[in-house]
Order: sequence, then structure tokens, then C-alpha cells
Amino acid sequence: MLKRSLLVGMLMSVFILMMGRNVQSATLSSNSFPQNWQGTWSGTMLDRSVKGRSQTVPITLRIQPISNNPMRYTWQTTYGTGANKLVRDYELVVKDRSAGHFVIDEKDGTLIDSWWVGDKLYSQFRVQDRLISTVCERQSNRLHYELITYEPLSSPQAEGSQQKVPFESYQLRVVQSAELSPVSE
Repeated sequence: MLKRSLLVGMLMSVFILMMGRNVQSATLSSNSFPQNWQGTWSGTMLDRSVKGRSQTVPITLRIQPISNNPMRYTWQTTYGTGANKLVRDYELVVKDRSAGHFVIDEKDGTLIDSWWVGDKLYSQFRVQDRLISTVCERQSNRLHYELITYEPLSSPQAEGSQQKVPFESYQLRVVQSAELSPVSE
């Protein structure tokens, strides 16, 4: 019985090591990010709420190295056009390229941790009571972007619940998605 437990333990250890290597290779799969995303991307963002409202907004994303610094890039997002346009001058900062860790610096003290895994850039953060998740991915010659906003539900624990871990459920509020194409400048 001891030999069987030892064998199972060894097999589990090998499996865990292999999984760790697979996760690391997925993180590093496109180490040319953000270099291969440089340029100006433009498209239309679809903004949909669970209440059935939707609108479209023109969107442009500019990604450029800052002063030939391979650790900082512009991440300028422009929503709308003309007098009503809203420009967000952020920076993408490389924190730990080998771990796929980046930060979106909003230049006002707000730093959004982002993670490059499997050729996608992920982030999740909370603003007041809203939970926001984003994912951005380059597929061929397009950037796909999605931002999902949730807010907590006040759901009481079921009567007689044996739950020992705090649990929160969230209600979907808004889904924003865009497909951006390269723009020649």
C-alpha cells in the first residue's frame, strides 16, 4: 500500500511539474507582445447593457514605444469623434515580461495589472462596487477587445447553509466589445 501511495505521489509531482511548464510556455508564447501590436487600430465598439440598451461608438487605439524604451508604450484610446471625442492617454508598462505581467498606467495614480497568457491580455479590477474584466487579443490582422462590467448582488445565504467560505455573486451590467483593424497613418 505504501508503494502505491509513493508511486501516485511521484506521478502527481511529475504531472504538476509538466502543468507548470505548460502554463509558463503559454505565458511566453508570443514574447513579441506588445511589439507586434504597435500601430494605430480603429473600429467600432458595441456597448450593450442587460437592460436592452445598446450603442455603437467609434474607437481608436494607438500603441507606440515611448522614446525607444522597450519597457513603456503609449496605450492611447480615443472614443468617439469630433467635439465629443474622449481621449485616454494611458501607458502600457512591462513589469515582468517572463511572467507575462504588464500594467496599464492611467497617469492619475491608477495602475491596472494585466496578464499576457495564451496570446491574450487579461485584466480584472474593481472601481467602487463594479467588477470589471477585460480581454484583448490579436487574431490575424485584427484586435478583439471585450470589457465586461458586473456589480454585486445582495443574495442572502441559503437557510441552513453549511458554507464556510465567503461568497459573492455578481450581476452582469454591461458588455463592451470591439474589433479593431490597423490604420495607415
